[in-house]
Amino acid sequence: MSLSIIILLIVSGIAVGFINTLSAGGTTISIALYLAMGIPAQITNAINRVGVLMQNGFAAGVFYKKRILDYRQLLLYSVPVVLGTLTGAFMAVEISEKVFNICFAAVLLLMIVFLFAGNRTYEQKEKPLTLKHYLITFPAFFVTGFYGGFVQAGTGFLLIACIGSLLGYDLLKTTAAKNTIMFIYTVFAMIVFVTRQNIPLKYWVYALIHSLGNIIGSFIATKYALKKGSAFVKAVIICVIVLTALNLLGILDMKIFFKNFVN
Repeated sequence: MSLSIIILLIVSGIAVGFINTLSAGGTTISIALYLAMGIPAQITNAINRVGVLMQNGFAAGVFYKKRILDYRQLLLYSVPVVLGTLTGAFMAVEISEKVFNICFAAVLLLMIVFLFAGNRTYEQKEKPLTLKHYLITFPAFFVTGFYGGFVQAGTGFLLIACIGSLLGYDLLKTTAAKNTIMFIYTVFAMIVFVTRQNIPLKYWVYALIHSLGNIIGSFIATKYALKKGSAFVKAVIICVIVLTALNLLGILDMKIFFKNFVN
């Protein structure tokens, strides 16, 4: 492994960690990089979870120290996400880029609706945890977990929409809850991918180096989120949605960009 590849993995990892901690969609950078390196799509779908695990675990720990959430309640909402994740991970297969883009684009459209058409979503009061409310929210969190286990990229957008609208959290609490739930479900997803796929060690090494950057980016993002609050988080989310949409439409092609460095 050359020094240039190591630097590229770490630097891109910082960007991914920053974006994913505050918003979502940074995973597309990781996917584009791995594919540009010639790593098969199915293996990419597996090793991509290493960085997700690391960055969300770090961010969740920072937010936990601030005690801005009721974590006992959050664990209950994590149950349907984990169940969906296990189902999606077991069904995960290599999917075409066209299908991937359709799934991801649908998530972006949903997120835009919640951010703009449903702007009052983040101004409502938090919903109390009752059996009725839990049963109502269960399917939405299960489907989100299924998507996360199957594809992963863009799951953060779905979680932001679900947490903000169904639980009534503001954007800062939504960000903290999203990182915590993603860390929990990624643990289970990783178990499935590690035990079901015989992935060469070198690919896991690439993912671990990339995750070092993820942690650095996550550290920077959590500091800014706690200091700047919900307005800063929302601005980052909007910027990421625009850039991700440009990539999906082919106006920005990250795979071609990374190939210039890899080759």
